[in-house]
Amino acid sequence: MPTINSTKAPMSYRRKVILGCILLSCSMICILMTIIFLYVSNTANRRIEEIRADYRIIAARRDDRVELLTEQVGALQHKLDTIPDRIADKTVTKVKEVVIVSEAPATKPAQKP
Repeated sequence: MPTINSTKAPMSYRRKVILGCILLSCSMICILMTIIFLYVSNTANRRIEEIRADYRIIAARRDDRVELLTEQVGALQHKLDTIPDRIADKTVTKVKEVVIVSEAPATKPAQKP
């Protein structure tokens, strides 16, 4: 029977079991950390969606208010645009009244009976 002269010492089963347990525990830690990460990430994503929904509501209210203020500004701008026309009309009527009043006394003294 031939004998094998090997310089390597055979690895004992005990070492293999310990190494297997270490690798198994490392993989379990990785799996556990992955599960924790997914749970935290999912919770954070839900919270982010809630915050986004709140901000959508706030933005909608802000847009409604901006629209209302835009309408009010438009109405005020229209009123301001019509003021010069009314002032010009009033000025014209006042000038006509002054002209009529100034002409009326001039004709009255000439019409003495």
